[in-house]
Amino acid sequence: MKNVGVDLVLAILVCVFLAAGAAAEGHAFAQTKVFVADRKDFTNWSAVIVGKVFCDRCIQNKVFPFAHPMSKAKVSVQCKDWSGRVVGYARTSTNFLGDFIVQFKGKKDLSGCSVYLDGSSDRSCNIIGGGRRAISLKSKFLFQAFYVADPLFYKPARPMGFCPKKSRPSRGRITVPFPNRRPSTCSYLDWLRPDYRCYWPKDLSPWKTSVGRVFGRGAQKKYGNKPLAGGLLTGDDLLRQAITALLNSRTNKHFYMSPRGIKAKFSKALSGSWKAKSAQANAFRNANNGYGKGKCLLVPCKW
Repeated sequence: MKNVGVDLVLAILVCVFLAAGAAAEGHAFAQTKVFVADRKDFTNWSAVIVGKVFCDRCIQNKVFPFAHPMSKAKVSVQCKDWSGRVVGYARTSTNFLGDFIVQFKGKKDLSGCSVYLDGSSDRSCNIIGGGRRAISLKSKFLFQAFYVADPLFYKPARPMGFCPKKSRPSRGRITVPFPNRRPSTCSYLDWLRPDYRCYWPKDLSPWKTSVGRVFGRGAQKKYGNKPLAGGLLTGDDLLRQAITALLNSRTNKHFYMSPRGIKAKFSKALSGSWKAKSAQANAFRNANNGYGKGKCLLVPCKW
């Protein structure tokens, strides 16, 4: 009886939450795309995922006291089955309170789903903090399954001026936190994290060093003065994976490719066919993923 009472209260609260959000901003929870590949599990069931997006203004990886909700931030949900095949996808935006909701009709179990950020509405706070977020089941009641995602954060390039001094980066010498005994394979999302900024080599500034300066004339001609961080944020997978591989190789001498080899392979693929570009991007991606067995060995910088 106690569990039923809790479920009933939760269901009422979610209904009030949805009604209030819709009344305050009618388009706040409008999903722009929903895709379900497999058959519906339970025709009378539906599953709902709710969560919140913040701008972590002081880069503290927590909500209180300085993070504030972000409106109109894009959020995506991806669901996979046991084999890794994508069987569900949805995309939505947050309302003025930073809240988002995604509903899968005809679904009861969303245990294979994860939530990730897909676009910031604020130029000054557009760096993704952390990766995908798992969801947790809170209740199943009246043919409705309720899931909650952990808070999602966008971060500025550096802490705001009003942040406490202890949250600002120290200027002391950075020590690599792991021995170079095995490759550290970090993704492009890892290298965009503000709390990993201290591992960028001094000659590779995220927003000041251009792609052309690093990869040569061919890259300069194609990408102009695009900064390295801009290359990581681009949809050009060859460029994104090449920059990621270069950063991995510069921070760990046991990475699968050398900096010189990465630059040479990138330049060759850049002047090649679309098939050659795709193949080289895939090769970089596999190395950055540790060929399925890798791990990013970086730890957050001391602020």
